[in-house]
Amino acid sequence: MDQNLSGINYGYIIVKATTANGALPVERAVVTVRDLEDRIISVLFTDASGLTQKIKVLAPPKSNSQSPGTDLPPFYAYNIDTDKEGYISVRDVDVPVYPGITSVQTVELIPLSEGNEGNGNGDIIYNEGFPPDL
Repeated sequence: MDQNLSGINYGYIIVKATTANGALPVERAVVTVRDLEDRIISVLFTDASGLTQKIKVLAPPKSNSQSPGTDLPPFYAYNIDTDKEGYISVRDVDVPVYPGITSVQTVELIPLSEGNEGNGNGDIIYNEGFPPDL
């Protein structure tokens, strides 16, 4: 587990942007990682492979997942916005990050139709975290 001397725990996030059902990487997509209070943690760009660099983010103590019946979360959640000109923007909400683990978030970008210059209200939102109440 990645923990510094002050007892703060960390996890990691890498975003992989693709198109054509994952067949093609999307280079130079803008990736914004935010906490659940909408504060920007990091702004990154994807490389020729469609990958961002790995970023370090806060995570809860590993012991949270080892104590049944506790109300303490075993992971922290982050929101990730991925944008690229010519594609519909994607927002992944509640992306879980566990201590000492690298979370790889794959984002499928869909090209805009010809003549459509903006993505406006066409954003796609995926809830990656908390399961629905059944």
